[in-house]
Amino acid sequence: MLSWMLIWMTKQARSMKAQVEGAVNQALVNNSQAGWGVFSLILVAVVREGFETVLFVAANFQQGLIPTIGALAGLATAAAIGVGLFKLGVKINIRQFFQVMGVLLVLIVAGLVVSALKHFDDAFANLALSNRASEGLCFYYEHFTKIHSCILGPMVWNTSKVLSDQEFPGIVFKSLFGYRDNLYLVQAVGYLTFLLTVGGLYFRSLTGGSVKPNHIAIDKKSVSPAKD
Repeated sequence: MLSWMLIWMTKQARSMKAQVEGAVNQALVNNSQAGWGVFSLILVAVVREGFETVLFVAANFQQGLIPTIGALAGLATAAAIGVGLFKLGVKINIRQFFQVMGVLLVLIVAGLVVSALKHFDDAFANLALSNRASEGLCFYYEHFTKIHSCILGPMVWNTSKVLSDQEFPGIVFKSLFGYRDNLYLVQAVGYLTFLLTVGGLYFRSLTGGSVKPNHIAIDKKSVSPAKD
């Protein structure tokens, strides 16, 4: 769903900005009170995110000193990013900014693929261990050792001693990009397949044509006052 949303938004973004700005400008011209409607819409969106942030931060405050410090540091970082966006937002290239964010989103969703495959593997392993009739489901599990997975095949790498996914910074990479210190064959194949297919579709959507300027340009002669 996230992949479809990313590709759809990339295609629609070519004309969406002009349509939204045109509709808002027309509403403001035709109705002097429309500005309060726009303000209320933005207010509700910000308040909703604010309530969600309060819930997460309040949960961290109840877990001890270190999570509290982490939550406060996160709030301070978010505030600094917000101030930076307000001051430098006019200068940055919005198109390139969202393209970079799109690449990061593709990597994040690819990490979700790796995590989903691991959850399926754990589910099949628990089923095989709990029911003798289901042992055949784990066709890659050799005597239930830790070297082979249940349905993910042999291990491709083991970086637990170099960068553990249970400690910082590995746990950050695990949460964002699906990093695993123990990666299995099916996970690696699924990750690369996702990047080649969905990543390829995303980059094709970036270069799939754009709206021509003469479609939205205004002929100055048509609006200029008539001359004698």
